[in-house]
Amino acid sequence: MKEEVHIVKSPEEMEALGASLAKRLQGKEVVCLKGNLGAGKTTFVRGLAEGLGIKEGYQVRSPTFTIVNEYPTQRGKLIHVDLYRVRDFDFSELVGEGVLAVEWKESSEGCDVVVEIEIIGENERKVTIRNVKDGTLYSS
Repeated sequence: MKEEVHIVKSPEEMEALGASLAKRLQGKEVVCLKGNLGAGKTTFVRGLAEGLGIKEGYQVRSPTFTIVNEYPTQRGKLIHVDLYRVRDFDFSELVGEGVLAVEWKESSEGCDVVVEIEIIGENERKVTIRNVKDGTLYSS
């Protein structure tokens, strides 16, 4: 399992980090995001969307109340799931439909990549990206 750690100091840097990860994805991964409220999980997903080439006219928004948002991208779908209010949601039928970004998943089971975001200052975040399944993120 490989891991990388980044310190980001702005929402723009968080989005850039998400875009950077998106460029390394093959298009069917499950990316699980962990972190407290306000840590930047949705901001990271905005970056994923940009890196995947989100289609014009779409804007990534938190799916806290809708549970699932889907966005067309140049590389297939980005499916954004928020489990904050619904802990027992079965998203297994969404796996393989595109890049699946899941916020608030308690365990890493079923995840290809885990992104942990820790608040370390007013605008600073420590972001740890772990490749959980071999070959997903770091294959050339």
